[in-house]
Amino acid sequence: MFNFIKINNFFKLFGYQIISYKKNVYTFVEKYSSYKQALLKSKNEETYVTKNFQKKQNLMRLETLETSDRFCIFPVFFSAILNQNSKKLEFLEVGGGNNPIFLHFLKCNNKKVKFHVLEEKNFKIKVPNKFKNYLIYYNNLKQINFQNLNSIIFSGSIQYMENYQEILSKAFNSKLKYIIITETFFTSKKKNIYTLQNNMEKVKFPNIFFSFQLLNKTFIRNNYDLIYCSKRKVNKYKHNILNNRDFCVRDLIYKLN
Repeated sequence: MFNFIKINNFFKLFGYQIISYKKNVYTFVEKYSSYKQALLKSKNEETYVTKNFQKKQNLMRLETLETSDRFCIFPVFFSAILNQNSKKLEFLEVGGGNNPIFLHFLKCNNKKVKFHVLEEKNFKIKVPNKFKNYLIYYNNLKQINFQNLNSIIFSGSIQYMENYQEILSKAFNSKLKYIIITETFFTSKKKNIYTLQNNMEKVKFPNIFFSFQLLNKTFIRNNYDLIYCSKRKVNKYKHNILNNRDFCVRDLIYKLN
């Protein structure tokens, strides 16, 4: 097989030269002491992807939806609960986007269960009439009645939120039975790491690498037991400072004791 030098010499015979360069592409860059500092350094006033990106979204079509990876966790777990519990269940999903867990639950079980979805203020989406009694979007945390909820799921969203502690406090105070966190970055360090994500819409935005030790203690203090924990995607992403093995993706399910 030709190496680069041989290939380049071949094309030089015809008056061409191949210029090769290697560019490091980092999903995450830099380390900061706080969310606010990371946001300031990002020079991105929207804290996440652009407004135009969020306004262009359409709800995923159930017919073409594939349920795999992290989307399996919720349907599989609550399928067993529904079979054992006749009580009406209501869920809050934080950050469902145009691909809410509601659709995956319906796809897997053919059961419509009420989902409230909390999203960014810029996020706009049209919900088909056939789902309007079961799928409701909100842009303001104050609009949501936690007392009606059974569980809350942060579907890959808690790591982008400066006010995640406010939402967790509401969940703790309302004694929600289950709190689920999926597709979220964690580190084994004793403190959270604040960094910038660098792979969507050509903008940088803050991402929290949670200290697993620190977050788990918060749940223990509030009388929650960790009943499911996965560790995935080790060494899959690049950070320009951290060793790739120092962070990973986890999925967690906590149950009120």
